[in-house]
Amino acid sequence: MNELDARRGLLGDPRRLSPELQAEVDATPRLAAFRDELLRTDDEMSRLLTRVEVPSGLADRIVLRARYRDRSRWGLALAATVVAVAIAVPAYWGTRGTAFEREMLEHVVASADELRDDGGVEPAVLRASVATLGVEVRDAGYRIRHLANCIVAGREGRHFTVDGPNGVVSFVVLPGVSGGSAELLTLGGLRGVFMKRSGATIGVFAQGATDRAELEKVMLQVIA
Repeated sequence: MNELDARRGLLGDPRRLSPELQAEVDATPRLAAFRDELLRTDDEMSRLLTRVEVPSGLADRIVLRARYRDRSRWGLALAATVVAVAIAVPAYWGTRGTAFEREMLEHVVASADELRDDGGVEPAVLRASVATLGVEVRDAGYRIRHLANCIVAGREGRHFTVDGPNGVVSFVVLPGVSGGSAELLTLGGLRGVFMKRSGATIGVFAQGATDRAELEKVMLQVIA
């Protein structure tokens, strides 16, 4: 592992290090200082963004990367969700998959560390982060496992995961709208469907045990 790889690993998660990365940090004062700086920034972001009122413009100026503990709850009624899907799906899901959407799916397949992450994130932090892309998320009682900035198709967006009814569900929110997808896109056992909202494309992804109807329900439980 070279220093660049080590820095990338620290940016991904400065708190939980692999044995190889920990050895590099212990042996390299520059990496140790870099990790300390990341931890201080992470702690300060967590303190500010979980206040009752998030300071105006704060989420636009910083990279959100926080870990919190909570319990898993899925609180929306099934009847309400079915009605929401019936109303919303025709407006949000288009006619065919695009290269843009396939890149989102490939990003989630490649993000094994993000799928394993289970640090927990406060709803206020997620709301502030995704709001910078013009997208609103509901506080519906779901547990948020992971949140990070991501780069997909040259666009900076947000990748977050939640506890779903059949396992981990990933969301990718990217600025820009490109086509639409009516069919379920699949890759490596992962399935995904997409929504267009406020000039952004939102993808929801889960392993094969979760079917399209369940993905659409989860999408509308989380995205306002």
